Amino acid sequence: MSSLMLFTLIALLHSPCFGVVSSGGPQCFTFMSHHSSCPESWHHWGDSCYRITDSNVLWSNARDECGKLDGVLAAPSSSQENEFIVSLIPAGGYVWIDCNDIEEEGRWECREGGIQVSYRNWYSTEPNNVGEEDCAIISRAVGIAEWHDVGCNWVCRVACKLVGRPVLRIEQ
Repeated sequence: MSSLMLFTLIALLHSPCFGVVSSGGPQCFTFMSHHSSCPESWHHWGDSCYRITDSNVLWSNARDECGKLDGVLAAPSSSQENEFIVSLIPAGGYVWIDCNDIEEEGRWECREGGIQVSYRNWYSTEPNNVGEEDCAIISRAVGIAEWHDVGCNWVCRVACKLVGRPVLRIEQ
């Protein structure tokens, strides 16, 4: 159970509204907040939560790494989302994104949770397929926040994403 769910449950149990079906006493209202929440160590942007993993893995293990965190391997769908993900990457670092041309050279498939994403943010000389480069990273080198094709046998951190969850609030 996440700390947010535990906090919500404790708040509900200590509320005078807990167990109230009908009462002449305090009126209780339960509703979903418009603000989403993110689990601890995740970062909120838009309607989603983002996290850069601590561990370095091969591209073939990147989806599983995000799955362990209940997320999916991210594939930015806008320049704003790309910039937000870049802001989470340690300076000089890079992370896997769900973008590859493994099945057909030059036909890049960028997917997030199985859905094709049309946005691309390649560095000016990329993708260049130097030495069988079939997988994509976002680099946070000085002045660069763009994508590069690299060998899938690299090991690096992973950009994970999960849809933000509404917060249950109880008020009296």
